[in-house]
Amino acid sequence: MSLYKKILMAFLIFIILPLLLLGWGSYTLSQNLIESKFNEQTELTMKAVGRNIRYVLKEANYFSDYYSIIEPDIGLILKDLNTYSSNRNSNLPNYETEIRKSLLSYSPFLSVALYSKTGVTETATNTSSNFISYEQLKSSPIFEEVKKLNGIPKWIGPKEHKELQLNDTYFYQIRIIRDLYSTEELGMSIVQLQLKELENTFNLYNSDNLKSHRFMVMNKNGLVIFDNRNQELLGQNLLSQISEKLEPNQLFYSRNVTFQNEKNIISFYPLALEDLGASDWIVVSVTPRQYVTGQIQTIMTWIAILIGLILVSALIFNFVFVNRIIRFILHIVKAMKKVERGELDTRVMANAKDETTILARGFNSLVARIHDLVEEVKLQQNRHNKAELMLLQAQIKPHFLFNTLESINVLAIQNQGVKVSKMVHRLGKMLRISIYDKEEISIRNELEHLRSYLEIQEFRFEDSFKYEIHIPEHLLDYSILKLTLQPFVENCIQHGFEDIEYMGNIRIYAQEENDEIAIYIEDNGIGLTNEQLASFHYNLELNSSYESNDVVDGERRGLGLGNVADRIRIRYGSRYGIFICSQQNIGTTIKCVIPRYRGE
Repeated sequence: MSLYKKILMAFLIFIILPLLLLGWGSYTLSQNLIESKFNEQTELTMKAVGRNIRYVLKEANYFSDYYSIIEPDIGLILKDLNTYSSNRNSNLPNYETEIRKSLLSYSPFLSVALYSKTGVTETATNTSSNFISYEQLKSSPIFEEVKKLNGIPKWIGPKEHKELQLNDTYFYQIRIIRDLYSTEELGMSIVQLQLKELENTFNLYNSDNLKSHRFMVMNKNGLVIFDNRNQELLGQNLLSQISEKLEPNQLFYSRNVTFQNEKNIISFYPLALEDLGASDWIVVSVTPRQYVTGQIQTIMTWIAILIGLILVSALIFNFVFVNRIIRFILHIVKAMKKVERGELDTRVMANAKDETTILARGFNSLVARIHDLVEEVKLQQNRHNKAELMLLQAQIKPHFLFNTLESINVLAIQNQGVKVSKMVHRLGKMLRISIYDKEEISIRNELEHLRSYLEIQEFRFEDSFKYEIHIPEHLLDYSILKLTLQPFVENCIQHGFEDIEYMGNIRIYAQEENDEIAIYIEDNGIGLTNEQLASFHYNLELNSSYESNDVVDGERRGLGLGNVADRIRIRYGSRYGIFICSQQNIGTTIKCVIPRYRGE
């Protein structure tokens, strides 16, 4: 990773990120704190609302208990109705006046329906109301629920139990009526109520005309039975609209939900009204989140301004000071890369009056010193290479002469004067090239020297091997180090064909490969072992039967292939040299790679 990226990352991690975290943390902490306090206050409010609802229901139950059980009028009416069967309704007396004087004397009670055990129904109303028959009531699931309550009133909210076909805008109370003294069941009653006290209770906690808080009462299934905002959601399922489920066995809890396309805080408070006949009523408070969090807007505005000032200051510092330092360092790095590529005339300019100027001067001084040292090393290396090349050449010349004279001596012992004469003639041609004062000669002259050597060896090893040379004509004028190919052929004859019982064959050919010339020397001799190839791979001189370096009478016999490879590398560079591929009892191929150019 570059220095600029590291500094930028550090700037983001240690400055920008902490500031953003500070702002986010402050906002979240303030919001959570305010929501926590709001929830505490809402819980207290809803508990107070619950107490007021309990008081309203308790008061209604009290009047219902009084007139239905303690006051004997209602009981007497039901006792009388029980003496009639449902098919004699036309002869029933009218008890509406007595019912009005008793139950309907309580203002929240609007209508009353009395049901005898025989199915006879008697009603009284202060408004237009419809009541179902006793048979319809008996077939409804609510009938068994009322029975189980055993005299406790069962409260029904608006739009609950639609099978009763009651008015959808009022509350209803259904109960069993018993005789005060004998506790005998006399019948049932359905009372229609208008609980204005509920609206007064909720409006008491809404001083801003319902803009901040909204209260509802729903049952455990989510059906809204009271909405203090003009009964807007009456009869609708609130839980399905907010995609929430009730938390069982939890007295109070709040949720952040989206309701009517607005984020709201909705709180639920189950009312413990089982003793009053309303076992599943739940008070719901809906408050816009904006109303709750609006109190922290001022704090967040100041925090945002503070963070903005800090960010601007940090950015100015980064672009004015840090970036200047980074650009200078990157400039130094770029200059160092140029120096690595060998551009030792590179210099760094700095005009600032700080440590960057000292660094630039030190860099320039160091590069100048390196330039001087490199020039000195080059001079010493050239001297060393020339001395090493002369030493290698000095080793090659006596080597050629020794082996050739040894061959002539053998022929002279055999009294083969004609062959000796021809060999001396060929030796003269070889020496003429060997003592040539230039290190490089043309490939044409190198091949002439090689042919002279091969003809000398043919006189010595008559009918033991044959050779062929195929070098393209257009390559003959390119340059090569003299005495490069002859050592390869010498190794083929003296070591590759040693103790073979078949005709040896040497093939020499060349081809162009990009800007290089590759010369191949192939033989069908005894080949090399894997150990010999491995030792050559690690630039070790081979010391096997294939290439002898024995010392006889104080003189070396044979010339190492590593010697020729070293000469090529010293002269042309490490990318040039020789490569060997060999297999035992199959033969060896030597590839000699030299640059394609014409020397002086």
